[in-house]
Amino acid sequence: MKKVLGVMAFSIIVMIFFGGAISIVITKMMGGGVDESYIYPIYGGIILLSGLIVGCTVIIINEFKEVKDMLLEKGEKVDDVDYTIG
Repeated sequence: MKKVLGVMAFSIIVMIFFGGAISIVITKMMGGGVDESYIYPIYGGIILLSGLIVGCTVIIINEFKEVKDMLLEKGEKVDDVDYTIG
């Protein structure tokens, strides 16, 4: 989870401090200009949304681990599935 938050923070910092240079490069690569500049803040939303998806996935996997451990403590049979995260 710390890695996910770190990457999100790094991406936001890069967008804030180097956003002007990045927007110039993106404009040159993709075309467009002032008329399409409203699209660039969407990239920040995509970063936040992807971080939210990954964060929720980590929480769900941790819950699966807790349920598996609880079932093993009760002595019930549990299929051996590896829920390790990178």
